[in-house]
Amino acid sequence: METNYHDYAKISGRRSGYDRRMLVDSKHWGFERRGDEERRKKDKRKFKRFRVKDLTFVKLRTESEIDIGQLLDISQRGLSIRCFINAGKSQAYSDLGIFLSGGGFTIDQIPFKTVSDTEINSKPTFSTIIVRRYGVKFKKLTADQKAKLDYFLANHTLDWT
Repeated sequence: METNYHDYAKISGRRSGYDRRMLVDSKHWGFERRGDEERRKKDKRKFKRFRVKDLTFVKLRTESEIDIGQLLDISQRGLSIRCFINAGKSQAYSDLGIFLSGGGFTIDQIPFKTVSDTEINSKPTFSTIIVRRYGVKFKKLTADQKAKLDYFLANHTLDWT
């Protein structure tokens, strides 16, 4: 049964005694499902990200220092890292390396571009250590780095198919 809007043209507000939800078209699916498919937010990633099985670390290398972060997820084209950084320190990283906590696997000198950089700490603290999450995209990898990355994705991640 379709509701005719002209029957309720003079009804407005809550005090009219009618439930306004009855005035909605029967094809209405709710706020979260409205709109066309192209209007909905699309995932920009072309490659699926995988969570890692083992505790895996990433070395972020600058000209003078190395920072260590924890690998959160990885794909064939990039990864995300959780890293502890001093507040006054610059973050001009030149390349990164991936290694397992127990040893036995490393990929070194991977060129990358930072895609996202967000601060995880939301509460003000008196510490000079800041927790940041970096999303990076790999630049041109060598054949050896690609082979090691494929091996890592196949053997040290969850849901690899």
